[in-house]
Amino acid sequence: MEETVRAELLADPSIILNDQELMDSLLAATDIKLGSNVVDLRHVAMNRLSDKLGELAGTHQSVVAAAYQNLLGTKQIHKAVIQLLGMKSLDEFVISLKSKLLKTLSVDCIYILLEKPDGSVDSLTPTNYGPNIQTVMPGFVKTYITQGGLTELSKVKLRKATSVTNQLFENASVKIESEACIQLNLDENQSIGMITFGSSDADFFEPGQGTDLLKFFASACEKMLERWIT
Repeated sequence: MEETVRAELLADPSIILNDQELMDSLLAATDIKLGSNVVDLRHVAMNRLSDKLGELAGTHQSVVAAAYQNLLGTKQIHKAVIQLLGMKSLDEFVISLKSKLLKTLSVDCIYILLEKPDGSVDSLTPTNYGPNIQTVMPGFVKTYITQGGLTELSKVKLRKATSVTNQLFENASVKIESEACIQLNLDENQSIGMITFGSSDADFFEPGQGTDLLKFFASACEKMLERWIT
């Protein structure tokens, strides 16, 4: 070994210690020197430590990735709510459901369904904003969100697309593969509705994902809709 290289390694051993390939090579060379009948417990311990460090590194990367996604999601929802607050009419709101909000929230469709109580006056609910805002019969929201699979209503549902989903989004420009549904309660729970987000990515909405941000956005939509249709 050249004296300059040797002096450099003696002065800073981390050059080797921080290089995984060099460490593996040194340990392998030690095994060859000892022969097949000798077990170097230090080598075994080093291998186990290396595996543990690898697991920790993987966990660290997963935690950082999850934190980044949460931060990104928070920024998206906050930006979308700020956009909502700047809208001055139902027309502007509906247009945003087709363009601005789609881009901000990174989804392919946003539909709002409003249950129309029996005997209600036609002018109280929008009829010319389909398919982004639609009126449905009483009870539709609960049936759609649960799709007959639950006895109690869950106000938020994230899932893969179903045959019923395909019917709701039949006018979408892309095939919807996953959706998020949030119940809306308007006019102090006198009117029931639903906002549903559709994505062409089958993994975009999945059970087990956090829903707090979606609930926050839905609450903002409730307040805006109450200005115009209740």
